[in-house]
Amino acid sequence: MCISCQKLPARLTKSGPPALDLYEQLVLHLIVEQAKTYPDQGIFRLRMGDVRHDCPDTDNGSDGSVALTHCNCVISLADPDGHSSVREFYGAAARKGNTDIVNPFSPDQQLTLFIPKESTQKSYGCGSPVQDAQPASGETVVDLGSGSGVECFLAAAEVGSKGKVFGIDMTDDMLKLARKSQPDVIRKLGYDNIEFRKGFLEDIPLDDNTADVVISNCVINLSPDKRRTYLEILRILKPGGRLVVADVVTDKPVAAAIKNSATYRGECLGGAMQQDDLVAMLEDCGFCSIYFHKRHPYRQVEDDQFFSLTYEARKKRKPDEQQVKVVYRGPLPLLTTESGFQLERGWIHSLAATEAEMLGEDLFILDEQGAVTNIVQTPCCCEKPPETRQLNTQETAPIIPLHRHQSGCMACGANLVYTNEILHTYCHYCGTAAATNSQCAKGHFICDSCHQEEGGKVIRQICLNTRETDLLTLLTTLRSHPAVPMHGPEHHAMMPGIILAIYRNSGGKISPENIQSGIDRGSKIPGGACGFWGTCGAAIGAGIGAAMILDATPLTPNPRQQAQAFTAKILAAIAEVTGGRCCQRETWLALTHTARLSEEFFGIKMRAEATLHCSQYMHNQECIRKHCPLWNERARKLPQFQLQQAG
Repeated sequence: MCISCQKLPARLTKSGPPALDLYEQLVLHLIVEQAKTYPDQGIFRLRMGDVRHDCPDTDNGSDGSVALTHCNCVISLADPDGHSSVREFYGAAARKGNTDIVNPFSPDQQLTLFIPKESTQKSYGCGSPVQDAQPASGETVVDLGSGSGVECFLAAAEVGSKGKVFGIDMTDDMLKLARKSQPDVIRKLGYDNIEFRKGFLEDIPLDDNTADVVISNCVINLSPDKRRTYLEILRILKPGGRLVVADVVTDKPVAAAIKNSATYRGECLGGAMQQDDLVAMLEDCGFCSIYFHKRHPYRQVEDDQFFSLTYEARKKRKPDEQQVKVVYRGPLPLLTTESGFQLERGWIHSLAATEAEMLGEDLFILDEQGAVTNIVQTPCCCEKPPETRQLNTQETAPIIPLHRHQSGCMACGANLVYTNEILHTYCHYCGTAAATNSQCAKGHFICDSCHQEEGGKVIRQICLNTRETDLLTLLTTLRSHPAVPMHGPEHHAMMPGIILAIYRNSGGKISPENIQSGIDRGSKIPGGACGFWGTCGAAIGAGIGAAMILDATPLTPNPRQQAQAFTAKILAAIAEVTGGRCCQRETWLALTHTARLSEEFFGIKMRAEATLHCSQYMHNQECIRKHCPLWNERARKLPQFQLQQAG
């Protein structure tokens, strides 16, 4: 039975009842001693197959199948450490890399752009659990088997500077790799909330009630004593805390040759649990609210199929008296809670707040007005992308044929006058009623739609069809077109158009529809935003381009944060220059800094190497001359002209 790995005295290996009796007594003694090491869990202390220690499987050329009994029993007399083969396996993977066990997400995925490539390329597992764990700002996260640190770094970005992330790993080479990447991540995040510690899953080096969230990516299957691992997780979790794990499971027992193989064990197959046994062990150990997030095929070895399962379980809270109103959403007619309370679909019930929270999105939790408080819901008209919203119909006057002056008022060329007082007027061209802060010295007001009508068409046409790969060359091409004025909201739409077009031409994946959407979003930024909104329209336009590339929405925490961080850096660069508006200078600054930030944020290096020769400094009355970063590269030969004055 369980002592097949030990060298017994010759007299005990002979057939006959005396040897067999002694053998059985020895095994029973070991089972009892092992069971004593666990707390009383109410039903079981130890199940058949719980403990798996290292046992030589190929010393004599065996494929492992001959060691049939040693991992089917409760206890083994093999190496009491139980970690040596796994530690050697992942130590080698940290040093040289192992493509057979690489984590199934691309190293250049947008979420990991702030993480050094060496860590992402040596991140091993079956799927990152961070997204499903949804760490909140200020929470403490513990990553068990933290490896190269990728999950820790992702969690650090989610919990913010007030949160804390601990990475626990037993392999020196992996800890060294994670700590090597840590300074670069800290620099990009702007704060340090990560600590890596050496330790085993069965003896986690943290105090009781430390963690709000414990995560693990394909590591618990490597533990030789999973029951002790889950009990340790329960110990370090705060009451109500959650465990979210991506791991490998099976639907039926796998071949002994796989279980007993050091290689398959290192590849997360040999120690994979049956899914029903996993749930039973979690319940035995005291977890509640067990929930499966994802399950998909992982690998198949001959007749054995393995699945990647992301699951969640909670540590129970002490009962409280606070009750909340809840509605079970369905689809089942009835839901029975962990405490045995039955919730009928659609009925309003009172339930303990702690239990309602554990049920998550299965319930609507209602406030006193009956509004849902626990789930973000998108109303039919509030959080759609800007380009899908319909404009309100406004009072209009007869339309005047479009005519453009390149500077000043589009209609007459007179100087524009800005004020913080609200002026109620009508667009000179389309007659739309408007409240505005600007009009020309002759009283003309041009709405942004009319201002951009011709220029917007040019921007769309050029950006959708250009093959240019330099940001500044495309900027010069657009601004040299007669339909684009020296100043105006056209530049706000131009920015996402340029960035998305160059991103596509530099090898990025972006559709023509997304380029069109980016331009449309930019066109909604009003003229004068640089003064009246406290932010430059060129910076917002660049941020729109970043949001499109990063696929950000109001509900995607990391892409949303990355897009905002990108926009903040662009705006900071523009704000370093003191002066009145200059759309040329500000678009140039935005694009040169986009090129510098592109590889960090987008994973693709974009160029801004062309030289922009300013030829408008005599036209622009707000020109800051030698204080402008473009001044030394200005065009020296200019046509003679006279500045127009308000008349």
